[in-house]
Amino acid sequence: MTATSSSRVVDGAFAGGRDVRVAVPGGDLVVEVAGTGPAVILLHGWTLDRRQWRGQAPLTDRFTLVAVDRRGFGQSTAPADLGEEPDDVTRVAEALGLARYNVVGLSQGGKVALAHAAQSPAGLDRLVVIGAPIDAELPVPPEKVPAAAMAELARMRRLAEMRQLWLVHPLTAGRPEVRAAMAAMLARYDGRDLLEPGKPLTVTLDDVRRIRVPATALAGADDTPWRRAVVDALGECGLATGLIRGGGHLAPLDAAAATNAALLTALA
Repeated sequence: MTATSSSRVVDGAFAGGRDVRVAVPGGDLVVEVAGTGPAVILLHGWTLDRRQWRGQAPLTDRFTLVAVDRRGFGQSTAPADLGEEPDDVTRVAEALGLARYNVVGLSQGGKVALAHAAQSPAGLDRLVVIGAPIDAELPVPPEKVPAAAMAELARMRRLAEMRQLWLVHPLTAGRPEVRAAMAAMLARYDGRDLLEPGKPLTVTLDDVRRIRVPATALAGADDTPWRRAVVDALGECGLATGLIRGGGHLAPLDAAAATNAALLTALA
């Protein structure tokens, strides 16, 4: 697997970065690369894109950040297919020539990161997930996500209503500047993953127990009770755990400095 093209970033995550298009089954992924040092592949959350990681720009002094527009999102052309995404991480690493790399994933991107790590990839050094979901029965019920209603609105091409429905959800709540960043990313989100979702992705606690690299599960201290319960469950599987002070579900956006400090500790 090789990178198909490279260009300077326009409206991306990091100043001074470069965009690389990586060919994957069905299309390509837009990958933004910036910084120096050990590579960290960044996987954004559902409905978002690589711009989610703008608050992590200070880490480019310590790491080579590799922010991916996951398939079905952002500027990537590859169709949505969660079942393909753990292998997409390998494809990105190979295309960029990364013999060693770390992975950080938020929310749905965290689930992809867990599944990738459970495959025991040879090049993976460390794993960090933030607010990740898993497929397990926990004492706390999961929050309700209006995916069916959003899919119906997408089907009717009522995209402004679909985006607004998600903007008022507790998972996306944040300070005004965070909501502005969310709105900008949602402007690129057209619900294609809801209309043609591809293969599902299941990550159980047994899958997590297969992870052999140092791994950390984080959540915003103000994330939903279920997401914090997931952190506890992952801790029982052997992952290091922590809460990001001042952060909600979108801690990399609304608590960037605290998230960066937690990432520096987890990736040390």
